[in-house]
Amino acid sequence: MIIRVRAHIKLYIGAGKRRTPFTSGYRPLFDVLEDTKTSGMITLLDRDDFGPGDEGVVEIKFINANCEEGTRFHIYESVEPLGEGFVLELLETSS
Repeated sequence: MIIRVRAHIKLYIGAGKRRTPFTSGYRPLFDVLEDTKTSGMITLLDRDDFGPGDEGVVEIKFINANCEEGTRFHIYESVEPLGEGFVLELLETSS
């Protein structure tokens, strides 16, 4: 199942965090339910890239994630989270 949402995200700054910006199509891991990571894809809505320290609204397609408006999540590339976010609006659910 694919769930498309509009979400507010924030990337962390610091040692062991992402050092370069990403563009639309970025596919990190998301921790939507504690200790349950899922894949997804971020689409940027109002900019060309999103870098460390940035905050803003994006569209995310989660794969097999159970979420609703207000659901909080973390963004990962490895073991440590590189950012966080929360769901603003559910846009579409498809099989």
